[in-house]
Amino acid sequence: MKFSRKSLNELINIKHIQINTLASKLTLAGFEVEEIIYVDYMNDYVINIDIIANRQDIACVIGLAEELSIILDIPLKDPISQTYSRNYDKNAYQQYLLNTFHNSKSILNIAIQHIKNIQVFKLPLWLKNYLIIHEIKPSETILDIIHYIHIKWGQDIHILDYESITQEPFNVKLINSIQLNKVNSLQSINKTVQTELLQYNKKTISNNGYSINNKYTYKSLSSSIIVLSTILDPIYIDNNIKNKTSTKHLKYINRNYFMKAYREAIQLITQFTSSKAQIEYSYHRKQLKRIINIPKNLIYNILGPLNNQSRAYTPIHIIFNILLQLRFQPQYKNNIFTVIVPLHRHEDIQRPIDIIEEIGRIYGFNKFIDNLPAKNQQGYINDSTQNIQKIRKIFRDIGLHEIKNYSLQKYSNDKHIGLHNPLAQDQSHLKTSLLHNLIQAKEYNIKHRNKNIEGFEIGNIFYKEDNKSFRETTNIGGILGNTNFARQSWSNSVHALTWFQAKGTIEELFDRLKLKSSIEWVSITQNNYAINSYYNLNIYHQKRSALLYNKFTKEHLGIFGELTKKLHNKLNIHHKTYIFEMNINALSQTIRKYSHLRYIIKPYSCYPSVTRDISIRLKFDLNIDYIKKSISKNNSRLIESIEIFNEYEKIIHSKKEKYIGIRITYRAQNRTLNDKDIINIDNQINNIIHDYL
Repeated sequence: MKFSRKSLNELINIKHIQINTLASKLTLAGFEVEEIIYVDYMNDYVINIDIIANRQDIACVIGLAEELSIILDIPLKDPISQTYSRNYDKNAYQQYLLNTFHNSKSILNIAIQHIKNIQVFKLPLWLKNYLIIHEIKPSETILDIIHYIHIKWGQDIHILDYESITQEPFNVKLINSIQLNKVNSLQSINKTVQTELLQYNKKTISNNGYSINNKYTYKSLSSSIIVLSTILDPIYIDNNIKNKTSTKHLKYINRNYFMKAYREAIQLITQFTSSKAQIEYSYHRKQLKRIINIPKNLIYNILGPLNNQSRAYTPIHIIFNILLQLRFQPQYKNNIFTVIVPLHRHEDIQRPIDIIEEIGRIYGFNKFIDNLPAKNQQGYINDSTQNIQKIRKIFRDIGLHEIKNYSLQKYSNDKHIGLHNPLAQDQSHLKTSLLHNLIQAKEYNIKHRNKNIEGFEIGNIFYKEDNKSFRETTNIGGILGNTNFARQSWSNSVHALTWFQAKGTIEELFDRLKLKSSIEWVSITQNNYAINSYYNLNIYHQKRSALLYNKFTKEHLGIFGELTKKLHNKLNIHHKTYIFEMNINALSQTIRKYSHLRYIIKPYSCYPSVTRDISIRLKFDLNIDYIKKSISKNNSRLIESIEIFNEYEKIIHSKKEKYIGIRITYRAQNRTLNDKDIINIDNQINNIIHDYL
């Protein structure tokens, strides 16, 4: 934003300061001076300053003048505190405004005044030059005055044509504020927000924070006008629809200057239009003070010693005087500074560290030692980061691509956490799962003829817990599916990835992380354990998915399964697609670090084993895990292991049947099994299998 040196000098005496020195002071105080321009025909300098987002309070001449007053420790000139001529009333009419806006969610300040008998004259040269130097072309007297007030005070003034509203005498008791439910169309969601309307005689003159009713805006031939100005609550703006007009109220304008800006506007309008101002009505809502305590030692620890021979710390009286310069109303007691944050600094001053930064900024960061403190202790990589690095390497070694996505997505349901001011509709909410973007990545690659893409992503997800507090966790998600996965022999054609082969990829991860024995796979349809609420089970095939749990604590770790038929058809591919998502923090806690004292020595049997390969025709809704447990339970001493080695399907009499191949190993620890033992086990297994057919 561009500022004229002469306009600043009207508010603070900076004539004796060179323009380059002034720019250097602003730069050291944290404001970037982009350029300095000399305007020859006005004999004035223009300083172009890049205003940062959290210091919008200086986006006006008075704001910058007050900041210069703090930086240079020069008082503002007396004219700033002068009382402009006004005609106001403190009777029952003022009480009416108090009653009307006391419960308003939007209005912090409001001023309204009727001016009549307007005769427009030419604008004075000084005011024209003021606008020109700030790159505004003069046009019409009253509008130019409004522009001048906005540049100088940062305050918006609205002019209404009173005759188009009513022909009756102005009556403040006809002003009313009503609430209106409105659909938030910016984020394309079914969410209603409450906005407030300002009405006069039941006619809406303003939609608070958004726009003035065009039917009643000022016209060049208007002889009777209403001058309206408001400051709205930033919380109201944040919780409602935001546009170019409403976001102006997020600048945290200095409310102490609200009436001065308004009254100067009234004074200039009446002076240059020979008009007569009627009674002024205003309302000012009190806001709670923000009080912050800062221990002296915290200031010393953050800023460090001074860059001088003594290497002493900043004296307490200097810190106290700086806080006075900052208008923080400081008190010092028991080695603690207590300050009250000015209202216009509530946006950027919220914590003790913010106060300390202000102290260093005003005193000068160049006066402190800029060496980093000595660090004797060597840093280390924590377990969680090491596990993430291991997981990333394992999946890359397996052959998966690592995929990176934004942490934002479009609205899907009420569990998503929305942003107050999204840049785009498809980036309006924090994501609650990694799988949504992974499926989109798969779909994108398929459209570009890369059908066999398989990948994983490690990232953060965000969700609401009990609809109150927000949580953030680090998850790993993946998508698997490949038409050219393997072939049984060179003469056979390749076949697609099966459910068990995809599951083997996950087990490979568990095996390398040394937690395979700690994981329990549980069917979704037959689960008795707790499930984390942020997992979306609707995208998984209910009969071809499994929940993953810590076998010892029963903590939910994640989920693995086949994509639903609906989503699979949307991808338009001929092979099955499998997805998984797991909480890395929970996985890290599952990894058990063994020492040599914890190992259990189990003697290896010296007697021969007997192996049985059995093919079982399985019902589609039956879990093979139950059969395995039943077999082990009845012959736990003689059965050494049960492993699944194959899965296939047969079509018999036009009916598809599912078969599972399992390998059972018999072995005794103290003797060789005889025929009777083997026949006994075979019969028991046959009976168990027969019960499940």
